[in-house]
Amino acid sequence: METVSIRKTVLFVQILILLNVSPSIAWCRFPAFSKLQLPLQTIGPEASAFDRKGGGPYTGIADGRIVKYQGPRVGFTDFAVTSPNRTKAKCDGKNGPELQQICGRPFGLGFYYKTGDLYITDAFYGLVVVGPSGGLVTRVPSFQGRNFAFLDALDIDQSKGVVYFVDSGAIFLTGNRTRIVESGDTSGRLFKYDIATKQVTLILSGLSGPVGVALSKDNSYVLITEYIAQRIRRFWLKGAKANSSDVFANVDGIPDNIKRTVLGDFWVAISNTKQPTTFSLGQRINRFGKVVETCNFTAQYNSPNGITEVQEYKGKLYVGSLDQNFIGVFGV
Repeated sequence: METVSIRKTVLFVQILILLNVSPSIAWCRFPAFSKLQLPLQTIGPEASAFDRKGGGPYTGIADGRIVKYQGPRVGFTDFAVTSPNRTKAKCDGKNGPELQQICGRPFGLGFYYKTGDLYITDAFYGLVVVGPSGGLVTRVPSFQGRNFAFLDALDIDQSKGVVYFVDSGAIFLTGNRTRIVESGDTSGRLFKYDIATKQVTLILSGLSGPVGVALSKDNSYVLITEYIAQRIRRFWLKGAKANSSDVFANVDGIPDNIKRTVLGDFWVAISNTKQPTTFSLGQRINRFGKVVETCNFTAQYNSPNGITEVQEYKGKLYVGSLDQNFIGVFGV
């Protein structure tokens, strides 16, 4: 047992060196692992959200449903659907991409606490919203009357009632990671949706595979993870640099969702494919763009797709994925 422990420690240090992270600042505070099991025959809890009362997590899964966790005795129950064409007989438990244009594929989600409404980005149905009681969503107006190519993540400015969301680009419809990364595509865009005026505005284009969005604690900028460019871009909302962007941090690996912590740091889900095994890592980055903590989730997420999100909520990490049948929970 001692030999195995030493080997694991050496491997972890090697990963940190590979990622240019100092082991002295990267110790993971969340060793305890448990699962929130999804309904039978379902996979793909890409992202999570908690309502204003702390209920949840809510997550979108591959068969088109948004489900809500109701505790260990009940588990997950149906909450909402994004497609008006969806039927339980046709879609429930069907996880293949061939049905997602009919059943829907919800990715990003977040609550607007003032109303309790849940906003969702669906890859095929765009930006949608559903009330606190759930059910069938309502579609938000598109941009200039045109459908989005492939919506992914969102974040909400709770003080101003603005939803920031990204269109990753049509290349993501292929579902082929290698083809996406090697494409060099720069058709990705960042939008904002004003809840009061119901206006959608394009605020940044030329993004290389945007897949994650997170507002800073003071709402002065928004961070966008770029899947293809393997970096985090910052778009300034306020101050002397308003309406301009710069590179916040480069990532050694493929980044996915980015989520802000209560204290103002950011967790980024990263898949590193430079080794024979895909490493699934969560990195906490401070407001200066420096990595201050790294958690290795490879043992629990040993698949080519890795992980999609790391969200810290009330002292625990909630980890999402595209191909697993659970949400991972890591605690102290």
